[in-house]
Amino acid sequence: MGMDVGGAEGGLKNDINITPLVDVVLVLLIIFMVITPMLQEGAPLVLPNALHPSEQKKEEKHILISVTGDGRVHLGEKARWVPLEILREQLQDKFERNPDYQIFVRGDKTLEFGEMKNVLRVVQDIGFKQVGLVAQHVDLDGNPVTGSVAG
Repeated sequence: MGMDVGGAEGGLKNDINITPLVDVVLVLLIIFMVITPMLQEGAPLVLPNALHPSEQKKEEKHILISVTGDGRVHLGEKARWVPLEILREQLQDKFERNPDYQIFVRGDKTLEFGEMKNVLRVVQDIGFKQVGLVAQHVDLDGNPVTGSVAG
């Protein structure tokens, strides 16, 4: 391999060297591939589909509860696994400090309804009034809808 240093005239070569650009783009691609799975709040699960879900604004004071397909309950964005009795105690403590928390319950698509009912019963027994079930918004063909169109 040889190197072109400008030809016989001794002038500069006006070609763009895209190698650094490709390097930067590949590094950014790898960063996005690593970060994107971490952006999901709560435990990783597959949400059930809904054609026309009602949109709820997520307020600053909200609690996220995720229930995986095997019935394990996870509390908060960090997705800590908690038994149902501990969930009741922690939610009761939060309710006593501020009863205006919004509760968002995410359930896996494969979850049996009885497991979700147990979690919703705990939330209802404590007295929370603003409870929402989270679903994946899909169009008529079953394709996920995202962005501002999802509202």
